[in-house]
Amino acid sequence: MARPSYSRKAVLDMIPREQAGYFEVPGAHLYTVLHTAADPLARVLLVGPFAWERHSSYVPWVRWARYLAEKGVECLRYDYRGIGESTGKFDHLSFQDWAEDVQLLAGWLDSLAPEAPLALHGLEMGALLASQAFRAGIGDALLMWAPPDNANQALRPALTRRVAVDNMFRYGDQRKGVEDYIRRLETEPMEIEGYQWSGRLWQESFDLELPADMRDGRKMATDCARPFRTVQLDKSVEPLIKGSRYVAMNPDLTELFADNFEWIAGALAVPSGGQNGCGR
Repeated sequence: MARPSYSRKAVLDMIPREQAGYFEVPGAHLYTVLHTAADPLARVLLVGPFAWERHSSYVPWVRWARYLAEKGVECLRYDYRGIGESTGKFDHLSFQDWAEDVQLLAGWLDSLAPEAPLALHGLEMGALLASQAFRAGIGDALLMWAPPDNANQALRPALTRRVAVDNMFRYGDQRKGVEDYIRRLETEPMEIEGYQWSGRLWQESFDLELPADMRDGRKMATDCARPFRTVQLDKSVEPLIKGSRYVAMNPDLTELFADNFEWIAGALAVPSGGQNGCGR
């Protein structure tokens, strides 16, 4: 029987566009999904929503990854250690562990095609972790969506929600404040939004900060060596941010996606129909 003949395009079309797997890191395995592109123009590591924000942000975050892949930008999204489908015990982990995840995955993604430029893109807590890796010399460009000034700003709303829910069933002197919960965290783990928080997590959250020159929401670096951009998102893009359960789960993000893809393409000097910027 004659061997079937396929064109290169047909062969590429047979390859799964989304390749799920597990990436080994010290003491755990990270669940990853590689959104492939034939002959990718560039690659992006998506440092995504953290812990309790993962569920509500999942659909628009996946849509963004697929949007990039369709534009010829291969990207990798993943779950942090101890979160989502990755292994590891959340209450035994620290921001240092999650920062290491970024560095290890960025190195692996970059090794797939060293000639293609690599961008880091972080959302909220992920933006802080991506900024730390970028400061360490990883990546050719950095895009941050809604970064807090520090990790504690991202943790505090979840703690406040826990306090508010508990106080709904208490009266008078039984009601507790946020500071009471913080003191309790210093001595014992506490379940918040489905995750066991440790006192160490709370204390270390003050130390993970956004670099001062990246805090201006209008800031976009013009240094062609390694450009970065900070984008402050508003409630029009929920539930991509803030994890609200009272908004559409699949909002129209076409304008947000298009604008940020154009910036990535320009920053990495890849064809996009827009203006070229800085690449390797």
